[in-house]
Amino acid sequence: MADEHPLKPDEQIILNAALTALEDIGLHGTVMARLHNTPDAAVTIHNGKTELRYVVAIKTVDRRIMIDAVKREFDYLNVPCLLVAPHITAELAEYCREQGIQFIDTAGNAYLKAEGLHIFVTGQKRNMLTMRDQTDRAATTAGMRVLFVLLCNPKLAAEPYRTIARDAGVALGTVKQVITALQKRGHLLGPDRRLVNTKRLVEEWTINYPLQLRCKLFDANYVDRTITGNVYNAHIMRRFAGQTDDWWKKTELYMPKYHALWGGEIAADILTNYRKPGLVTVYVPEENIAKFIIDQRLCADKNGTVEILQKFWNFGAPTDRDNIVPPLLAYADLMATQDPRNHEVAKLIYEQHLAHDYD
Repeated sequence: MADEHPLKPDEQIILNAALTALEDIGLHGTVMARLHNTPDAAVTIHNGKTELRYVVAIKTVDRRIMIDAVKREFDYLNVPCLLVAPHITAELAEYCREQGIQFIDTAGNAYLKAEGLHIFVTGQKRNMLTMRDQTDRAATTAGMRVLFVLLCNPKLAAEPYRTIARDAGVALGTVKQVITALQKRGHLLGPDRRLVNTKRLVEEWTINYPLQLRCKLFDANYVDRTITGNVYNAHIMRRFAGQTDDWWKKTELYMPKYHALWGGEIAADILTNYRKPGLVTVYVPEENIAKFIIDQRLCADKNGTVEILQKFWNFGAPTDRDNIVPPLLAYADLMATQDPRNHEVAKLIYEQHLAHDYD
């Protein structure tokens, strides 16, 4: 069944340019209608009398973690898949080949491997005419805070900028820039700013979160002014040790003096009851971190199992589970690890608590 949603203009430009570049190595590609539950499109690549059919995912990839996300998506589909990108560096091209991910880009780089066909082209320079706007404000640190609150509450997109800025803890100007960027990309439609194609935004936010936002969620400079110098060392690793292994089980977080929430493995355990938590992740408002560390008698320890991160949003917690972060953040926390068991639990969180909210 053909999908009723066509490619967005920037996706169509990238796909057309990549197929045009493919002709330089003697292959011809044609676009077919996107099929239901496939990523972005479907193409047929003609190699003489042979036709190779792929479902296509059109993505900008500049880090290995993005390739890993593509591989998970392709493995789930379990059909011939093709990554189409504006540009893939020689390093990432080699990584794609190692992971078995076939790709083409707008510069003419390609990896195609099928019966009677084996092509591997790398080192072609980026095509500036088809690059996506690198100033996409939704991908900045502040922009990701805005996108997070919108994904947690899509109806918020229609609210005044001041309301969005309050919930995200950012300036009004940042909200305007992010809204404009999302409108240009086709994710906000109409005068009521209806948020659409949210599944892709969730994927992008999850990939960017550990490198763009999560790594900046602890600045111990203010802690050093109030407690011992030992804690100051934690600004590098954000890790602490508790007095006992189960100290967190007796701790009430969402109360006036903390307003903190469990994230990561504890949130996942509460949401799925699937795996015993190992790492204790706590999101605490900046002004309460020092008090929380002192009250819980936590000590800085690079090998500690307690991770303290700054809470970066201002909207209230869900009334039915006041002690954990929104499911989207629990999902992103797990996906940010290298533990395949956490990825398995993350998939459960997505299926049980996120999939029905995103298109």
